[in-house]
Amino acid sequence: MTRAKGKVSKAKAPVPIAEASPKKRRKGAQPAESTTLPAINKIKEQAKHQHKHAQATRKSYDGYVMRGQQWLKTHFNSGSTRQQDGESLVVAEDSDAYEDPTFREALERIPNLYSDKALALLISYKCFHEDCGVSTCDGLSAAFKKLWEESAGDTYRGKWHYSDPRQRWEGNPVCSAEVQDIIKSVRHKANSDGNERTHSIAMTKGHMDRILAWTETICPQVQYISLISAISTGNPTPTEKTLTLESRTLFTRVLMNLAFSSTCWNLWTRCFELIKLKRKELTIDHYEITPVLDKYLNGESLSMKDLHTHFQVFLSNRKGWQRKVDKGVKEADLRCNRYNLYPQPDMLSCDCFFWLLLWLTFLESVHYGRPLDPEDYVFPSVSTNGVIQPHEHISHDTVQAWINEATTAAGIPRGPGDSFTTHTYRRGGAQWRWMFAPIGKRWTLARVRWWGSWAENENRNTLIRYLLDELHSYESDHSDALCPTQQEADGSLLGEHTLAKPVCTQDLQMMQECITADVAVLRSDVCRLATAFVTHSTGSEPWQQSFTPSSCPAPPLPPSQLNPSASHHIRPFLHPVRLQSLSQITCNGTNGFRPLPEKGLLIPDVPVQRTDGSFPPRKDSWKQIIQHWLKGDPACGLHLPLRDWPGEWIRGKNKDLFATKYKQRSVIALEFLERYDGNEAAFMAAYPEADDGHTALLRAINRARRARGDILPRK
Repeated sequence: MTRAKGKVSKAKAPVPIAEASPKKRRKGAQPAESTTLPAINKIKEQAKHQHKHAQATRKSYDGYVMRGQQWLKTHFNSGSTRQQDGESLVVAEDSDAYEDPTFREALERIPNLYSDKALALLISYKCFHEDCGVSTCDGLSAAFKKLWEESAGDTYRGKWHYSDPRQRWEGNPVCSAEVQDIIKSVRHKANSDGNERTHSIAMTKGHMDRILAWTETICPQVQYISLISAISTGNPTPTEKTLTLESRTLFTRVLMNLAFSSTCWNLWTRCFELIKLKRKELTIDHYEITPVLDKYLNGESLSMKDLHTHFQVFLSNRKGWQRKVDKGVKEADLRCNRYNLYPQPDMLSCDCFFWLLLWLTFLESVHYGRPLDPEDYVFPSVSTNGVIQPHEHISHDTVQAWINEATTAAGIPRGPGDSFTTHTYRRGGAQWRWMFAPIGKRWTLARVRWWGSWAENENRNTLIRYLLDELHSYESDHSDALCPTQQEADGSLLGEHTLAKPVCTQDLQMMQECITADVAVLRSDVCRLATAFVTHSTGSEPWQQSFTPSSCPAPPLPPSQLNPSASHHIRPFLHPVRLQSLSQITCNGTNGFRPLPEKGLLIPDVPVQRTDGSFPPRKDSWKQIIQHWLKGDPACGLHLPLRDWPGEWIRGKNKDLFATKYKQRSVIALEFLERYDGNEAAFMAAYPEADDGHTALLRAINRARRARGDILPRK
């Protein structure tokens, strides 16, 4: 008889639960001793606090909460809740509540029965007593709502009420009738005060054309295009070699403005999305792009192959991207923030393909003398002395100042309550593609939603406000009823039927009158120009002074911009040159123009901006100065420590830019290193002004040096 084989169970060695696999260890898994449940809960809370909201939003909310809590406690510390001089701060039925000690803690992380009353008092004080606006009311309510929602799971979410079964208050105090009535009162007060409704005007293509025409009057295209063409060929003429600081600053301001505005208008970006754009987010094939850019610079026609050349922009800071990641990114969604930019020579003022490439070429060849690093910002900050800070992006205020200057100088009108904000490009670009582009080039609603990165649930809200409401206003608007040529916008979609109907006799007569008037103006200009040349040849005043923009009307835009079917040429505008020519604004040792400094030299501004866009406290700025003096800061462009800078770097043509800043940094560094031997405690005891920033510290050190006799007073 054979013996049946029994199943032998082999006991497997238990695997430690807390031990991470090699793959997880490579990804940074926590060690075994730190994976206790309390430790994991701490990690959870830290991650939720760090990643649930944007850093700027979290910082703003924390500020509202901290100031509100301090405000409530000061009333109890000063005894202001008691009746004074026959007046009470509260009505009679609530007077006992404000004497309750628990009222002092009503705005803490865990709400109590008085939290809704305390928040209502805080909003009333800020908005009715201090006369703050609706934004303050919204900020306070949003900050405390988030504070209480995240304090104890689901306990403090929803309607504020008392739970009899649990014998406690539940819900969110912000959702109470007390707080909501105050919020509504604040909004009604703002409306009844007669405040004008502010409205961001859409930047139309016509506005973009007028702004480009205005830039021609202050900085003609022929100047910076000839400069970039000469430098890109590697054989600049003497005038390009002696470019002055004033002319470089002017070119920088104009080119950055045109590149930013055209890119923002085409990609429909918000301000914060584009100012944070870095070089690593641009995919540019120079083998294909360079010949097309050369044709732009030389004014040559673009072939059909050239018109299909493109480069790609990835907007990593696009709003709503985090929500898509939260829902689970599909393979198709990975392309939603990537945009291919093609040449648009028939829309020169909006051709971001040309202006962005031109700006990058100017930035690399004129400012840096090197290709941009992956972490360099495409639109960097510019110091007051004209030096680029490659690792700091431009600010929102700088962009708004550009818009204000350009729209005002170009003479673009605006109505009461209307304003051009940083959002104006997004509105204008979206409305152009949806409503006002030529027939056959208008986009569908689905394409508009994708290009603007609007969520699907925004179709009935934001998209309607941007597009459909504007379309309804356009088709139902009769403010142009007295115009000799009626658009008849309500007869078809955007009045397209007027573009397809036959030409009548009246239309031909109007066209003839316009052509006759233009020819008369042109004949007058030619006669005046011929007279000026004759006068110049006889030795009288230079002809440039006789032929000025004020002496004749500005000519219309080039035909390539007025007629989409025209040949694709880049033609300089024909406005009379009002400023000096390129040779006149370059350095010849006279006229007070300053030569350019050496490329690549930079003394970073302090405090140095962090990678997330925030700044460290001012009390640490002097420590960064010491670091720049001893070690430098390659991440900010300071590759050689300031103490090792040769003397010629702060003399000669670099003197006006770096000498004063270098001297100030050296005073602080040498005072700390030589007089106090690097002893931070002794240094801070002698100069407590360091907590107020490096400027206050420098003044304190100079006072001490004058008292010691190290600085001799001027006679």
